[in-house]
Amino acid sequence: MALFSAPDPHSQRFDLPSGASRQLRLRGGATVICVSGCVLVAEPAYRSELPPGTYLPPPTRLHAGESFFLPERGTLTVTALGKAQLICLEAPGAKAWILAFARCLRRLVGKNNPPNCLGALHNISK
Repeated sequence: MALFSAPDPHSQRFDLPSGASRQLRLRGGATVICVSGCVLVAEPAYRSELPPGTYLPPPTRLHAGESFFLPERGTLTVTALGKAQLICLEAPGAKAWILAFARCLRRLVGKNNPPNCLGALHNISK
């Protein structure tokens, strides 16, 4: 048995050496978590889809255990200030939500779940 569970299919783990920089393209709802070390997370200062004169906030410094939430789809530049580890959690897309819903319906309507099935509860209540 492994000490740590397998990573979620919607997550990525990065090891960044000191001073290294990496650009990440993430979908909306993504979260960047700093596991160890210290990183600087910066969104581009300007995006073409924003109205003129709108600028994004300055870079954010993350220490171990802190997280950064990306509400909209976009690119992040992550720079390690020392040796650092990151985990990027991406929200599942529409296809994943539909498949999960279909699995749930299949489980509810399946052979092992007939309608009005109470299991052992009917013996207790009589």
